[in-house]
Amino acid sequence: MGLQQERAIRTRLLTPKSAAEVFDREDYASARLSDISARANMSTGALHFHFANKEDLAQAVVSEARGILWRAARLAYEKNSEPLQALTDISHTLSQLLSWDVVSRAGLRLDNDRSRKGREQFIHAWHACVQRLLDRARQEGGVAAQVQLPALTCAIVAATTGIGVLIKGGEGDRTRLAFTGFWQGFLPGLAAPSLLGGLNPGGTPDVVDHAVAASRYLPYAPEEEVDAEAATTG
Repeated sequence: MGLQQERAIRTRLLTPKSAAEVFDREDYASARLSDISARANMSTGALHFHFANKEDLAQAVVSEARGILWRAARLAYEKNSEPLQALTDISHTLSQLLSWDVVSRAGLRLDNDRSRKGREQFIHAWHACVQRLLDRARQEGGVAAQVQLPALTCAIVAATTGIGVLIKGGEGDRTRLAFTGFWQGFLPGLAAPSLLGGLNPGGTPDVVDHAVAASRYLPYAPEEEVDAEAATTG
């Protein structure tokens, strides 16, 4: 791989993170390409070489964030066979990622920003995830008989997404408390009485810690990704 191609790859990797840092500080409408290019230490012209406009950059941030969050969700899911506990653990895992990873946080906010087109990639995927886990819980007898799953699915998606959009950087402890409080109030009306006592609304510590720790290697590490690209193409 030539030096110019390597620089192009590095720029393509670094720029969405720089954009995320600006989008995290400003809303989509207020963020300026000049601020993003300055954050990425490049000219606005160089920025336009890789991204056509602000929406193109926003889409790159959302796409990267979605990959980070759903890889983390998969890690949490694979560590827990009980669907309601898995759902609780996934929500805690994603909330912790939103607290410490600026790309994830900015991506979620951009996806819910009403001034943008092409939104709601996250909420549709999260809705499908919640629905599948609740369906499985009902099949396994883990859901209380009176529960109407479509209504509960919408309520869980709305509440957890709303909390997620409000998360700021470095608020891991407060975020954990918020989601623990949500599940403390929600699980008693959702879970079958025989299962409720075995569920942990604070998340399974080993599962959440594993998923969050492993996910720290998934977001931006440009030098590692460039090396990996070189190894596979060189």
